[in-house]
Amino acid sequence: MKPLIAICSQDADFYLLLSHILEADGFVTTLANSIEDVLALACDKPVQAVLLDCRPDNQLAAQSTGLKRDALVGTLPCVALVHASAEAQHIQLLRSGIDECFVRPFAPAKLLQYLRSRLAIGQPPGSASQNSRPLIYADVEMRIDTHRVRCAGKEIPLGPIEFKLLRHMLENPEKVLSRDELIGVAWAKSRGVGARTVDVHISQLRKLLMRCSRGAAIRTVRLAGYALARRP
Repeated sequence: MKPLIAICSQDADFYLLLSHILEADGFVTTLANSIEDVLALACDKPVQAVLLDCRPDNQLAAQSTGLKRDALVGTLPCVALVHASAEAQHIQLLRSGIDECFVRPFAPAKLLQYLRSRLAIGQPPGSASQNSRPLIYADVEMRIDTHRVRCAGKEIPLGPIEFKLLRHMLENPEKVLSRDELIGVAWAKSRGVGARTVDVHISQLRKLLMRCSRGAAIRTVRLAGYALARRP
């Protein structure tokens, strides 16, 4: 079955153009006029990714927080299309945890490549089974294919940024990871992300592990970065 992409846009001509590009590459699309429409669509149809047509004259960036907090849609890849001069929208989208931003004008091939990568389209057969194997450290277990994390047997909610950070830590347990490395993992194509932003998200992740995990913790290494380590 072809992957279904929900395009949230208030511009019919833009939707038709983007829909044509996606469908020519093997996707199918559906139109949503608002964040509320996206949430309703996801309940009725097997939506696999969401594209937000963010513009200075609409409120999609400001409302994106509600999208990522939704239990169903929040686990899907969510991509924002923004204008280069819309700095306020960039900040809103970063805070809401949107997975990726593409600045207009952008090459459609990059968007298609991103979607194929996130949805594991065209990957070798072994890569799907690799994503189905959980990442485990102490009593923390992460399943990449379902975007679920459990600590001490109990499922815990994670935002997309914290999920990316924890995934990289689980893939590199006990290794000291610099802030620059973590920025590359969680904010690969976002500009203006600094060390302070990393510290804030790591602090949130650390507090969550302190509450939920009996065996894992995040260790701060002065002047070097952070490491996932066993609790003393």
